[in-house]
Amino acid sequence: MRINVYVDMDGVQAVYGVNDSVEKMSEIGYFRNRPVQRNVIDFIKLLAKDRRFNVAILSAVFNDEHSANEKKQWLEENGLGGVDVIFTPCGACKGDYVEKDGFNILIDDYSKNLFEWESQGKNFLGIKFDNGINGKSGNWKRHGGIVMNKELSAGEMYWMMRGVAECVA
Repeated sequence: MRINVYVDMDGVQAVYGVNDSVEKMSEIGYFRNRPVQRNVIDFIKLLAKDRRFNVAILSAVFNDEHSANEKKQWLEENGLGGVDVIFTPCGACKGDYVEKDGFNILIDDYSKNLFEWESQGKNFLGIKFDNGINGKSGNWKRHGGIVMNKELSAGEMYWMMRGVAECVA
């Protein structure tokens, strides 16, 4: 079975600004200058080398002239320029923008996205990226969802994903 792994950017690959407003995030240069969550970048590179997985970046963007381009530049500068990228409008259900075949995994820090993702069907699995910011209410954990902690090494994240792949294959 084909396993598609989609990885969010903001709050997962790129460190999220804890107190940043929507206005701040919509400024030119905001996305281009986000700090890197290096272990996640290295994890994505490991996954991309494993033929069991089809890896893509799945990230929401504002409806403006610069957000998507800044995110593409950020990905290229951090070694992920060769990975497929799918941008969705902010607030849209990410599951509506991917193919429905195979087994589809979303790694995201925002529980709302994960709940919407899993509502797409039995071949959709959400994995919460615990970045220490989102998820303080515990809805995802009470749901029994899988959690990936930001403190894991790239190798530990990779082995975790291999374990998930074994369960769904």
